[in-house]
Amino acid sequence: MSQRTAAEALSSQETCSRSEFQAQRARLEALLRDAGKAALQDADVSAGERRRAEMTLEQDIEHRLQRLILRAKGMVSEEMLVQHRREIPVDEIPDYAVTHLLVELGEEELHSGADQ
Repeated sequence: MSQRTAAEALSSQETCSRSEFQAQRARLEALLRDAGKAALQDADVSAGERRRAEMTLEQDIEHRLQRLILRAKGMVSEEMLVQHRREIPVDEIPDYAVTHLLVELGEEELHSGADQ
């Protein structure tokens, strides 16, 4: 991960707009979709299994995005507690406050998935 801490990501939320978050989320969603489709094309499975996998791909992408957002929020919450002794519940952290962490975590997940 970069040298930017989770607390810095939260404190810089003024510089992260909702539109920037949506753009980064859409970018990550497209990357996950492309990686999923590439994996399906490379897989040696029957046509029926391929169709089922394609149908569940969108659900899988949404679950992965939500998991990454929650993970980023958890990192910010933990960092705030450790560094500032101030607890911020995960559900009170706005999505756009974790834009940069989302990008980093998403890229890490894509790279780790490519390595497997």
